[in-house]
Amino acid sequence: MNPTLIEQHYHLRVLALQLMDKHFETEIYTAETTAGKWLVKVMPLFYQNVDSEGMVAGHLAQRGLKVARFLPNREGSYVTKCAENQFTVQEFVEGRTLPLNSAPEWFLEKAADYLGRTTVALRDYGLLPQAFGKDFFAPGNALQKKMQYLDEQKSAEAQLIPIYEEQIRHLERIARFRIDTDRLTYANSHGDFHIGQAIVQDRDITVVDWASACRLPICLDIATCYAFASPRCSEGAVDAEGLCRFIRTYTKHAPLTPYDIRTLPYVMYFWYCICNYSPAELASIAASDCLAENYQPIAALIQKLLRWLSVHVEELSQELTEIFQE
Repeated sequence: MNPTLIEQHYHLRVLALQLMDKHFETEIYTAETTAGKWLVKVMPLFYQNVDSEGMVAGHLAQRGLKVARFLPNREGSYVTKCAENQFTVQEFVEGRTLPLNSAPEWFLEKAADYLGRTTVALRDYGLLPQAFGKDFFAPGNALQKKMQYLDEQKSAEAQLIPIYEEQIRHLERIARFRIDTDRLTYANSHGDFHIGQAIVQDRDITVVDWASACRLPICLDIATCYAFASPRCSEGAVDAEGLCRFIRTYTKHAPLTPYDIRTLPYVMYFWYCICNYSPAELASIAASDCLAENYQPIAALIQKLLRWLSVHVEELSQELTEIFQE
């Protein structure tokens, strides 16, 4: 990233620029400027609707939610397109992120409350792209991925065969689910709401990375946030009591239906199966650099969740239903 590009397009003079992170063809830099510290996110040109992240963040900030605001460039846009890439400039938020499954109780309550307020704040935003609709949760989608894995398995290295076999068993399991998306509550939300997206400072949180903001079954953001944050889920088991406390905090702001609550474990299991890391990436958790180091704990947790849900998905659904009937 050339600091001159930033100065050409923004009212900033760059004093220092340092690469902070690199993943999925995206580079993130910290920029020390005469107007303070900023984050510069550099992405390929084929990434679409990049400016929507800045608009969503601005909308939420106006409604009192703590987010990293985006700086518009000289033309008034939140994204700057160049010959080889595009980039955004956003506030640098002081604080730290908590490791996976390390959240104290106050964080879980704050996160659930934040997610509920986000649902309310984004009701009047307008339509965000819809994700995880009827086609996604169709049994045929699971069977199609199963066929893909069966084909890949034929030429896979020997150490990958057990991983393929396990993933195929999960896909066969979820292909029997019948998730009625017409009965799920869809809402504008973060789309990837988990502990790694929350910057913590003084028992408060600022949620970042709104690039995945979309309209989705809200129980999916709820399930992911809880499972990735709660220490009780570190081995893959999802405790119904803790999840119910999380849901109750969320529903102080926005309602869920009995069908949302009953179906949450199935939605969660289906999503993890379809959107899981590839067998090669899963094998790299302890073996190679195929998967970036900071994503390896997430991949390992998803595998634990899949194994637990394969046995306990019906049980968790029943427990949640019974608790909310009390």
